[in-house]
Amino acid sequence: MSKIHVLNPDISNKIAAGEVVERPASVIKELMENAVDAGADLITVEIKNGGISYIRLTDNGNGMSEEDAKMAFLRHATSKIATSDDLERISTLGFRGEALASIAAVSKVELMTKSDGCEGVYLELDGGEIISSQPAGCPKGTTIVVKDLFYNTPARMKFLKSDKTETGYITDIVQRLILSNPNVSVKYIVDGKERLFFSGDGKLTSCVYSIYGREYAKACVEIQRYENNINISGLIGKAEISRGNRRFQSFFINGRYIKNHALTYAAEAAYSNTLMTGRFPFFVIHINLPYELVDINVHPTKQEVKFSNERMVCDQVYWAVKTALASAADEVRKSFTPPAKPSLIAPALSEPVKQLGMSMPIPPPVKTTLDTANMMAEPYEPIAREDDHADGQEEISYRIVGQLFDTYIIIELDEKIVLIDQHAAHERMIYEKLLKAKREKKPIGQILLSPVAVTLSPDEFEFVAENAEEFFRLGFDFEEFGNNAILVRQTPVNIGEDGVKALILELIQKMQASTAAMPGKEEEIIETISCKAAVKGKSSLHSLEIKALIEDVIRTGGVNTCPHGRPLMISITKYELEKMFKRIV
Repeated sequence: MSKIHVLNPDISNKIAAGEVVERPASVIKELMENAVDAGADLITVEIKNGGISYIRLTDNGNGMSEEDAKMAFLRHATSKIATSDDLERISTLGFRGEALASIAAVSKVELMTKSDGCEGVYLELDGGEIISSQPAGCPKGTTIVVKDLFYNTPARMKFLKSDKTETGYITDIVQRLILSNPNVSVKYIVDGKERLFFSGDGKLTSCVYSIYGREYAKACVEIQRYENNINISGLIGKAEISRGNRRFQSFFINGRYIKNHALTYAAEAAYSNTLMTGRFPFFVIHINLPYELVDINVHPTKQEVKFSNERMVCDQVYWAVKTALASAADEVRKSFTPPAKPSLIAPALSEPVKQLGMSMPIPPPVKTTLDTANMMAEPYEPIAREDDHADGQEEISYRIVGQLFDTYIIIELDEKIVLIDQHAAHERMIYEKLLKAKREKKPIGQILLSPVAVTLSPDEFEFVAENAEEFFRLGFDFEEFGNNAILVRQTPVNIGEDGVKALILELIQKMQASTAAMPGKEEEIIETISCKAAVKGKSSLHSLEIKALIEDVIRTGGVNTCPHGRPLMISITKYELEKMFKRIV
C-alpha cells in the first residue's frame, strides 16, 4: 500500500491559511490591501476582542459581480496577474490569490459587494464553503465580516495573545496603511469606540499628525531625492523625537510596507553623530522605483523584498536622509543671531535649578588658584550613619574638598580621599527612596509648578489609559488632555518639562516590553525613573547640593554602586597616597 497520498482540500487549505493568516492583524492587512487595490479612497475598519471574534471592513472601491465574488474565495484566484511575465512587474498590493481563500478557510465570513452595472450580492461562508448566496441592496464597494477566527483550528488559537496585544498588532497595520496611502480616508473602530480617523487629504504630514500627534509632525523634515530611476520621498524626524526602539520607522516600496535591514542601516547611518547611543530616528520613507528592479514575491506576507541592486537603493536612501538633515541644520544656524555685545562676565546668579529636592541659585563657575581652592574646603562635619551596631548609628566626620570636572565630588573621609560620581550616587539615592516607597505602598509625588502636556501615539495613549493605576502607584498623576495627550500634574521625582516627556515615553516602552511576571520589572522601571531624575555629569553643583548628596550617601551606608552596577565612589587611603609620594617606603 502506498505511503504517499494527496491531502484533501480541507486540510491543504488550512495549511495554506497558516502561511498567510497568522493572527487577526494578518486578516486586516490582506483586506485593507484588497480595498486599496480596488480603488477605494474610503475605508472603515471595525474590530472586537482583538479581531478574534469580529472583524468588519467596508470600502467604496470597485466591488465585484456575483460571479467574481464566488471565484474570489477559490485558492489562487486573482484578477491581478495572468501570465508569468506579470510576476516581473507587480504593481498591486495583493496578487497571489490566497488571501480570501485562506481567511475563509479558518473563519466564518459574510460578504456584501456591488460593482458598476451589477446587482449587489450577499455571500455567507463557513470554513471556506459558500453556504448562502442571495441578491443584496448595497452601494458600490465591498463589506466583509470575519467572525470566530480559527474556530475550526483550535491549535492556532493557542498562539494568540491577549485581546489588548492583538489589538496593538492591528493598530500598527492600520497606521502603516495610512502612512502608505495619504489619499485614502480611514476610520478605525475598536470595541465600539473610534480609535483613529484620517481624512485622506493626501499629505504625509497629516498622516503623521493623525497617528503620532502634533509634536511629531512639527519635528519632521521633508526628504526628496531622484536619481537612477529611484525616487526617495518622505519625512524624517529631528533628534528630539528619536526613540529607544525602531517601532516608529517605516519603509514603503511602491506603496507597500516592507522590512529590510540594509535600508534601515542606511537611514540610521545618515544620523551618525547626531543621536545618542541607544536612540533610533523616526522616519517614514517612500521608495518608488521600476517594478522590475524589486522582487516582492519572496514571502507569503509580502513584507520582505529583494532588489536587483540593493546597494544602489541604500545609497540613495542614505544621501536623501543625510542631505535633508544637513539642510535642516543650516536653517537652524541661519536663524540664530548672537547678541551684538556678548558679555564676558557671568552674571552674579544664574536661574534657579531644582536638584536633590531643593531650589537655589547656582553661582557661576569660578576659575581659582590652588590657595582659593583650599579656602573653599569646608571644616569637618559629623554625620550619623546607620549600621549594624547595637545603637544603630555610627558618627562619621567628613570634609568637602570640592567638585572635579563638574562630575566628581571630592571629600576627605576616614583618613581617605573619596571621589563620588554625582550622577551615579544621586541615581542610587533616588532609586532607594522610590523602591522603599513602592514596597511600603506609599508613593512619593512631586507636584509640578506647571502641568506638562505629553502627546502620545494612539496605542501609547491606550496603554497608558489601561495601566493608569500602575503609573499612579509609581507616584504619577495625570488626566486625559484630548487628541491622544495626557496632562501630567505630578511625578515621583523632581524633573523638568522635557524630562517629564522623555520619562513617560521611556516608561511606556519598558512596560510594553515586559510582562507582569517578568523578574525585576518593578526594579527596572524604578531604575529608569531614577536615571532620568538624577543630576547629570558636567553639571556644576552648589555647595549645599553637594553636602545634601554626600550626607544621603553616608547615611545609606553599604551602597557602593548605582542601580546599573557602576561604582558610585572610589577611594584612596592616606597610606596609599603617602606611598605614591614616597613618604613611606
